[in-house]
Amino acid sequence: MEVTYLTGGKQLTVDPALLVIACDPRTLGPVMSFTPQERWLLGSLRNFTFYTTCLRVRPRREQDRTVILAPDLVEPQTGLVQGYRNETAKQWGLPAANGAATNVVTTYQMVGIGGASDPAGLAAQRTRFLDDPPWWWPFEPGVHEIVQVDEDQNGALRPAVNPLLTPYFNQFPATALADGAPWAWLDIQGENDTVYVHASTCFESVLHCWSYLNMLLAAKPALLKGDKSKPIVVIGAGVSGLLVAQRFLGAGFTDVRLLERTNRYAGKTHSLQVPDQNATTIAELGTCYLSPAYDDMVQALAEFTAGNCRVPVAHGSGRGIVARVPPDMREEVMTFGDYGLMVACQRLGLTWPCTDAGRDAAYAALVVAVGIYLALRTEIFRSLDGVMPPSRPTRDPYRIFSTTFQQFLDAHDMGVLTGYLVYAYQVQGYGDLDKIPAYYGLVWITPDMAWPFGSTSGVTAWAKGWEDVWDQMVEKCGMNIQLDTQVLGIRR
Repeated sequence: MEVTYLTGGKQLTVDPALLVIACDPRTLGPVMSFTPQERWLLGSLRNFTFYTTCLRVRPRREQDRTVILAPDLVEPQTGLVQGYRNETAKQWGLPAANGAATNVVTTYQMVGIGGASDPAGLAAQRTRFLDDPPWWWPFEPGVHEIVQVDEDQNGALRPAVNPLLTPYFNQFPATALADGAPWAWLDIQGENDTVYVHASTCFESVLHCWSYLNMLLAAKPALLKGDKSKPIVVIGAGVSGLLVAQRFLGAGFTDVRLLERTNRYAGKTHSLQVPDQNATTIAELGTCYLSPAYDDMVQALAEFTAGNCRVPVAHGSGRGIVARVPPDMREEVMTFGDYGLMVACQRLGLTWPCTDAGRDAAYAALVVAVGIYLALRTEIFRSLDGVMPPSRPTRDPYRIFSTTFQQFLDAHDMGVLTGYLVYAYQVQGYGDLDKIPAYYGLVWITPDMAWPFGSTSGVTAWAKGWEDVWDQMVEKCGMNIQLDTQVLGIRR
């Protein structure tokens, strides 16, 4: 194998023992010849586009929510501003945010597959929203500033990216899922001394990249063996690239090279350090939350979280969702819990606001539905917390490829969970419950996330941001990352 690349004004060619593709493989088409199987996989992939902006705004009334999301604006995926996270409130609490002259917030916009995702058009939509906002936007209309700060990656200073436009949630259509696309990735891993670890092989999140890598290395332990002095070339220094480099370095490989085409590492992680409240507020434009499902990963990466800690983000009443509420169907910002309970009551034919007896009946139905969900997911995935079934299902008795997530829930008496899953899945940007194949809903909604009540339904964030985790990993592992590098050719 030969990999030729241009870095620091020099053209180099290396013969690696292993080539690791940790970037979107579709971007390598001009320089790499793919096998027919690889071409089929790459040609089947689709993705959304995510556009986030960190703003400094001025509160116009007292706030009682840290996060507000509007499902009706998420569903069309046309780039409308669908909600925001108040970073000041996340970092310092709502009382501090309410007492401040300005707040730091991050707005979200999502574009569906094949939609118009040019930055100028999305910026124009954001400006229209800010100039004439909906009633639930608690900040002064037309008064905003796009935050401009420097990013510091282990002493390397450069202007931080803001706004951030990024491909989001690489996915296969139902037909490719039914043909076994996710397991085709697994089958070809290691062929032609090539491994794929980009999020397109599994799911969008850090957790799934980490879990998929664990599954891959467990299934193919030979990848971590062999001559430890021979080069390992990793193309892409995003999260998946850093995670795989850490594993190879930890296994004793001495020449692991990460080739990154941009001027920064960490990929979709963008933790802006914004002056705020006479201190620093972390605004996450990309990777942000951790659910209880992340606990094992956090423990495994503990050496890279020194001085960092997980802080609660909008537990309970701090998370708001815009909904039309009976009996007059006026829009309100409901809490995550109340919205889920209201939808459960509606599914059961109960009135809202519900009586004490109605609430008890709804909670009882929710408990039963969660039990059904956990049992079915465990049967389908063949483990309680697997990132995906370890091998392609030989048949699809539950039609997880050919039906939507909502159809799957309804077909198995779990429709009462819809309200909670609108928040836990749909408004997080992973597709409408009525449109996305059930397989992807099952991948994301792990057992930890399926339980919608109490403390386990809460999310956290890193006090110093996700980027601090990757900074520590790069420094402590002594990673060899070559930025601003152009791959000129790959011959396998």
